[in-house]
Amino acid sequence: MKFHPRATLAIALALTGVLGAVSASAATGPTVKIIQGESYGFNVVTAIASNGANVWVANSSGNSVTELDASTGAKVRLLHSSKFGFVGPAQLSDDGTHVWVANDAGNSVTELMASTGALVSVIKGSTYKLHGTNLITSNGIDVWISNSRGTTLAEVSATTGSFVKDVKVSSLGLQKVDTLSSDSTHLWAVDSTANAVAEVNAGSGSLVKVLKGAAYRFDGPLAITTDGTHVWVANERSNSITEVNAKTGTFVRFIHGKSFALDVVTAIASNGSEIWATSIGIPLSSGNAVTEINASPLSAGGPVAVFRGAKYGFDYPNAITYIGGRVWVANGGSNTLTELWFGRQITNR
Repeated sequence: MKFHPRATLAIALALTGVLGAVSASAATGPTVKIIQGESYGFNVVTAIASNGANVWVANSSGNSVTELDASTGAKVRLLHSSKFGFVGPAQLSDDGTHVWVANDAGNSVTELMASTGALVSVIKGSTYKLHGTNLITSNGIDVWISNSRGTTLAEVSATTGSFVKDVKVSSLGLQKVDTLSSDSTHLWAVDSTANAVAEVNAGSGSLVKVLKGAAYRFDGPLAITTDGTHVWVANERSNSITEVNAKTGTFVRFIHGKSFALDVVTAIASNGSEIWATSIGIPLSSGNAVTEINASPLSAGGPVAVFRGAKYGFDYPNAITYIGGRVWVANGGSNTLTELWFGRQITNR
């Protein structure tokens, strides 16, 4: 995910703490809460993840990770001690047991306990062959890490933290890897330049197939998510989303059109019921929107909703995650989080 820091929010927000919730209705959308303030330690927010109880935020320039209570938005802890080994944390993944943090400038991975935030280990050294570790994904069994700015991948055991293997991206039919996602059986690796997605066996690291060609309509794919049933790929250049069957790798549908307000999609998430996509727009941050889409391939018509405007506080929204009835958006331009509370439980199908 590309990041371009810019000016702070152009709306009046409190300087510290949590801004009070805004009342919601069917017409105005979800209840909104803006999370901000020095105590949270947000400093060039590059990634966000959740496990059902907590929200984890990577602060690249702060060399820290912030843990929030998912139900209240309150800060649980700010992890910034040198013992954690955070050096330019660029991405993180929460598999429910552990939180894995890729330290881009530190050529390392930090493993935390998801339940307590306690340090398990800092993975580094020649054995792991980590260099330029800017992408990471874990399914609870296998952890996959992007190395050398996307030219190799390293596999680490999620249970022991031990090195398993490294895989050359060229063996997967790709030139480089721009983003990763995984489910219980597959690793999905995206090459934006080649307009291709590699489907990889998550356990063995062997190539299953390369998805590319006119049928998939990939056009600058830069974000990806999967729920194990379907895979959604956001295409930056065509302002669209391609849906693929995760079991077969076949094309399912192409989501596009003005009503979806997809405009340079920076992040995408799905829980099996809904798809959530963040847009920044061109020129920079002219979009500042989150689009909610029905995840069912049988759905027709436009989006469920498009959320934009000053009350949402979106400012270069570059990462997104969900917990229950809450969607969390990281705003890279203002070092804030936006919580959208829908007053209903969002559950995996």
